[in-house]
Amino acid sequence: MSQNNKIFRTDLFKHLDGIALIPALSNITKSSFVGLNKLAQGKNFNLSFENIKKCAINGDYINMTLRLFESQGWLVRELTRNDIKVTITSLGKKHFSEIDIYISFFSYYNYLSSLSFDDDTHLKIEPIFRKFNNLTTSNALIIKHIEGLLIGPIIVSLSINKYFSMENNKIIFKNKLNQKNIDFLYKFFEKFGFIDKNNKLTEKGLFFLNRSSAYGVTTSYMPLFSKIDILLFNDTSNLLERDDSGNEQHVNRVMNVWGSGGAHKVYFKKIDEIVTEIFNYPLDKQPKGIADMGCGDGTMLIHLYKLIKNNTLRGDNLKEFPLKVIGADFNKEALDVTHLNLNRTNIKHTLIEADIGDPESFNEKLFKTSNIKLNELLNVRSFLDHNRNFIEPSVSIAQNNNITTNSTAAFCTKTSNEILPPITFKLSLIEHFMRWKPFINKFGLIVLELHTINPNLCSKNIGKTVATAYDATHGYSNQYIIEYEDFLDSAIIAGLKNNDKFEFKFPNKELTTVSINLLSAS
Repeated sequence: MSQNNKIFRTDLFKHLDGIALIPALSNITKSSFVGLNKLAQGKNFNLSFENIKKCAINGDYINMTLRLFESQGWLVRELTRNDIKVTITSLGKKHFSEIDIYISFFSYYNYLSSLSFDDDTHLKIEPIFRKFNNLTTSNALIIKHIEGLLIGPIIVSLSINKYFSMENNKIIFKNKLNQKNIDFLYKFFEKFGFIDKNNKLTEKGLFFLNRSSAYGVTTSYMPLFSKIDILLFNDTSNLLERDDSGNEQHVNRVMNVWGSGGAHKVYFKKIDEIVTEIFNYPLDKQPKGIADMGCGDGTMLIHLYKLIKNNTLRGDNLKEFPLKVIGADFNKEALDVTHLNLNRTNIKHTLIEADIGDPESFNEKLFKTSNIKLNELLNVRSFLDHNRNFIEPSVSIAQNNNITTNSTAAFCTKTSNEILPPITFKLSLIEHFMRWKPFINKFGLIVLELHTINPNLCSKNIGKTVATAYDATHGYSNQYIIEYEDFLDSAIIAGLKNNDKFEFKFPNKELTTVSINLLSAS
């Protein structure tokens, strides 16, 4: 990567942080609750659990929000049995003193979360753009955060709707955009150095526009971020529910899938290495097929089937050893789409409505419909374990095992707004793996998973990790991305073993936010 690209990448990561942090910074001090209103003053405070309950504020979401700030190096958060002790750092005092800037730009958040260029969009964006140009702060990070709020939604909207192309080192806007929008966009891109005065794309412009999908996942959660006041201070019980038509209201799922697709290509190449080796084993030592829990639209199943067919010993012997293709998903609509896509590619398959938290039921349904046991298959799944429904761990596992954790994770559950210690979520993950153990004891489980990192580590690597943005998108939507070390330790405690040969960590060992492992029963 060139030196300039490193700079651009740093800016991109700061942009994502900004999109995630602006709502929290704009709303956390709104409460009259003693303590939270001290943030803007840069004063230390304690939040007692007793007072949190008395004031009916959402302790879990507030704890998670404070952890976001901790990951930026603005405060130190100490979770005790009775309270959260918050110590503001010198960097935090400087940053919180300008919190009004965030508040003024958060007022545009709702509009930017559903940005479209089908109308006279420029009329609504130009005032935001002028306000940005008139910023007087000397805090470079604040400028990058607000910059991200503008650049992210705009290039995502342009890219996902295919409103432009890049030809002969120029950006070409499609005719379906009206001329006033185009004129504004040229001005906008010149301001941020994406094009020069002759409308030619710069190195910076090529970098960002070629990576517009990198903004997709964080931007897709803007509908949820815009409801931050509810998350922190009001009833959250229905916030993640679907509307009457079955559509998700907290996330733009089409944008989310589009955004994640580009990033996932690198990870899937590593999964290909594992699958290829397994299906090159002697035929009598191979799985009967593959089972994808959380199959979505069937993309991974189609990809893996073609990979096995065209690149392995098994593929050369499909007549004698046919490959069983099993898709499972909690969402019936996803199964319907998977069925259509697999049919189009002439792949014989079995689909099961199943929950990742209940592999026993999955196995029973599979055997009943296909006379196949789950452990006769190679199980695969991607970015799903952290999105399981939270199940409170049993008392016995905590009492009978000397289990510890270094996790700093702060999570929110769907059942209450109680602040639970990190060990609770590790114990829950251990039991989750224990439920899966009997069903992966022959050929194992390939698991692609997302992780958080220690906030102190994150604060020392601003611009080098997307951990803050990940923590916000997943934390506010009740998902449980635990640190990689604790994730792997949980699997081992549950009686699973990790194949070191097929262990991959991204972006690197120190800042692991994505991992790939082949787990099996030991």
